[in-house]
Amino acid sequence: MDLSGGGGRGRRNTGMALGLLAATALAALSMLAAPVFDARLLDAQFEFNRQYFPQPVANDVVLVGIDEAFLDTVDEPLSLSHRYLAEFLGAASDAGATVIGLDLVLPEKRFDTLVSVRNPELDFHRTLLTGLLRTLPKTKLVLAKVWDFQRGHYRDIQIDYAAVLASQQEPQALASALFCSDDDTRVRRYPDPGWNCLPDRSPHTLSSEIAAAMGVRSEWRGLINYQIGAEFHYLPLGEVLQLARDGNTERLRSIFDKRAVLLGTVQDDTDLVNLPVALAGWRPGVKRQPGVLAHAQAVRSMLNQGMVQPVSPGLQGLMALLGALFWFHPAVARKLLLAAMLSVALLAGSALWLQSGWWAAPGAALLAMWAAALSRSAWQAWRNFREKQRLRRSFSGYVSPHVMQQIMSGDLDAGRRGVKTEVCVLFSDIRNFTAMSERMEAEQVVSLLNRYFARITAMVHRHGGTVDKFIGDGMMAFFGAPNPLPSPEKAGLEAARDMLAELAELNRELEQEGWPPLAMGIGLHSGPAVIGYIGSSDRHEYTAIGDTVNVASRLEGMCKQFGYPVICSDAVAQRVGLPDFLLPQGEHPLKGHSAVAIYGWNPELGDYGAARHATDAPVQE
Repeated sequence: MDLSGGGGRGRRNTGMALGLLAATALAALSMLAAPVFDARLLDAQFEFNRQYFPQPVANDVVLVGIDEAFLDTVDEPLSLSHRYLAEFLGAASDAGATVIGLDLVLPEKRFDTLVSVRNPELDFHRTLLTGLLRTLPKTKLVLAKVWDFQRGHYRDIQIDYAAVLASQQEPQALASALFCSDDDTRVRRYPDPGWNCLPDRSPHTLSSEIAAAMGVRSEWRGLINYQIGAEFHYLPLGEVLQLARDGNTERLRSIFDKRAVLLGTVQDDTDLVNLPVALAGWRPGVKRQPGVLAHAQAVRSMLNQGMVQPVSPGLQGLMALLGALFWFHPAVARKLLLAAMLSVALLAGSALWLQSGWWAAPGAALLAMWAAALSRSAWQAWRNFREKQRLRRSFSGYVSPHVMQQIMSGDLDAGRRGVKTEVCVLFSDIRNFTAMSERMEAEQVVSLLNRYFARITAMVHRHGGTVDKFIGDGMMAFFGAPNPLPSPEKAGLEAARDMLAELAELNRELEQEGWPPLAMGIGLHSGPAVIGYIGSSDRHEYTAIGDTVNVASRLEGMCKQFGYPVICSDAVAQRVGLPDFLLPQGEHPLKGHSAVAIYGWNPELGDYGAARHATDAPVQE
């Protein structure tokens, strides 16, 4: 039985199941969060389509407004404007209006006890009743009714008015003027019977009955189409009454003939509602507008393209689930680019579809897609960070900090070819350590070497060097790669100086512990070397090879011969400006190499800027 791939398949299946669970959860959360986002997006698309893709309407509503100017010219308050309503009804009816809608509630009482000072013979009740009776034979009437929350029913109107209006069989003369607002108080949806905001769940509204009188009847549902038609400009009620008093029937007929007429208040502080777009031409840019405009736009929608129909929640859920599948896309940059492109496509597509009367709310899909893309990207980034931290902890003892940094950043990888670079190579070795270690236990040897290397490698790293390898009690390092340095040679000499200072500190500790002191030799040479990964695909290391490395190794072996703890080549001395503390020792042949001019240095006797010392410096054993 071959079980070699079972574990991998199991992990993949588990990862797929967890991914599907995460995608489903993101889709569900997006469906919950989407309505607020979709509402604002719908408003923006209504405004965008109105501005850039205007859709004129063939059958519009004539809006007659009761404004401040009219109320300033009359003696009676709005609730007692019976005679003016009667005059308006007669004027619009005589001019051929098909239906007159009043976004006004008729009074509950007759007001028989009220007398007009200017016209004592005026009977408020009889005047309005006569106007209703005179209008109904020629023109359909639809009047608003409102819900009385205290009594739990629609507010009654005076019985005589109700009896007259009841004679109109079709359309229903009294219809609800209630709106259903969203959570942000904006009126977007038509208040169909399925909404709990209509107390009696009646299918009859002020706008639906006006449309029915115009011959358009349906079970209206959906969103009021705020993208069609131009801004409303009302005809002042006072102007209509003046035209009628002047007998200008031709002008009135040109306005009202075969039209739907809607009368309501257009004052700046009365009966205001929040709309998705600014419809009032006299209040540009203001979305809190007279409620009569919402009725007028609803009638516009019914008489022209109909209500905007939102797609089903099931389709929105499917779109959200598809968007959440972005969790599975592995490439972060490509995934985010694709998400951006799909976002533009979804927004453009929903705006275009909205023009044809459908609202494919993209909020759930967009939120799910971006939540999946960003959360997966964040998760991958966290995993990469954790992996880098693990690698750093695992390999920090095997490579120098600069090499580790280059590996973590991706600048170094095993597949890259070696590069020839100018470096300064340093070799160090403990003098006579082999003989010393023969008198020590193995654990003591390892402990001593670890203490020694911990101190001197820190000095190499302090000056930007790279520790290449440890060779028994010896060490190879180089300066100038992978991180470039202004002067690799100066960094190498300073590291050698500090290495010897650290050795002196370690010797003081060893002396207190009863151990003999250690002596060290350091060789430095500068020149080109090939830097890169050397080895097989299974086992390789980041190292330097070339003649420069060989020469540095040979120079380290000459420290004891010349009695200096540091021996460097002429190449190093020349590149640091031949300071006085580097003492020339002449040219000397090296094993397997031509003669090289060398310099000796004992940091205890001189440093940068110090005077030249005699060549008989004490030898470190």
